[in-house]
Amino acid sequence: MIDKTVVKAAKNVVESGEGVARNIWLAGLGLYSRTLEEAQQLNEKTSGAFDELVERGKEVETQAKESISHNAEKATDEVEAGMNDLFYRLSGVDREKLERMDEKIDKLTLAVEKLAAVE
Repeated sequence: MIDKTVVKAAKNVVESGEGVARNIWLAGLGLYSRTLEEAQQLNEKTSGAFDELVERGKEVETQAKESISHNAEKATDEVEAGMNDLFYRLSGVDREKLERMDEKIDKLTLAVEKLAAVE
């Protein structure tokens, strides 16, 4: 009779241990599944945030290019005005007058060439 009780108790322990081991296994699978779902959700959120940042970056890039272009034009104009002023102070000749004279000389040169070709 003792043997039957011991065997029965041993069976209960083994069955109980198998149940606990199965529950541990199932808990591990559940944890894996939950972690996988959370990782996918996080990936979707991260992807959405990344796309939003890219769009914002495009807007900022456009604004920065416009600002840089405007500032470069302004700086070029200021440098050119300074050079014209320096040229005028050194030579006494206004740069715009000099350019107009250069255009007139080009026209006169063409007219002389045409006259020379006729003769």
